[in-house]
Amino acid sequence: MKKPLHIIYLSGFGSQYDPLRLRALRHWRFKGVSVELVPMRWEGTELFERKLVRIDKAIDGAAGKRVVILGESAGGSMAVHMYARRPDDIHKVMTLCGKNSHPETVSERYFERSPAFRTSMERLNESIALIPAGRRKRFVSIHPLHDPLVPVRETLLPGCGRVRLWTVGHSVTIWLALTVLAPIVVRAAKR
Repeated sequence: MKKPLHIIYLSGFGSQYDPLRLRALRHWRFKGVSVELVPMRWEGTELFERKLVRIDKAIDGAAGKRVVILGESAGGSMAVHMYARRPDDIHKVMTLCGKNSHPETVSERYFERSPAFRTSMERLNESIALIPAGRRKRFVSIHPLHDPLVPVRETLLPGCGRVRLWTVGHSVTIWLALTVLAPIVVRAAKR
């Protein structure tokens, strides 16, 4: 018998939207999965390492389940780091409009708002290099047709899976994926 599926959702910028994220994610439970929001709280001075500890605790708490990490926007970089650190504990990694590559393109204003995001981006290429080509099939980028904030090419890792949503824009795509298009996201997690 297959282990139950547990999605650990890593939020992007905009901590003030976590209650809305949580409300939307509660509806995913009706689709046969358990879901947990791990708030990243990017704004502020919390260290990168503290964020990793919070995600580690969520993974440890899901023992006996197939764990899917789903990183939204800036949370995509954290999903990459976790997969590089704990590949045997993670069934699949998915990102939603995730900033998964090209750290050199991040605007300095995001780094000013979040020193932890700067650290995450500075270490990103190291983590990508730790993910062997054969394991990248279990990494899935969910992205829109066009995203001016995180261009589609920056959501991809070489050899990763892709799910294209027929949407345009960053925030709109995230909100639609959390609500109306949630069945597509959950189906991709189950595959």
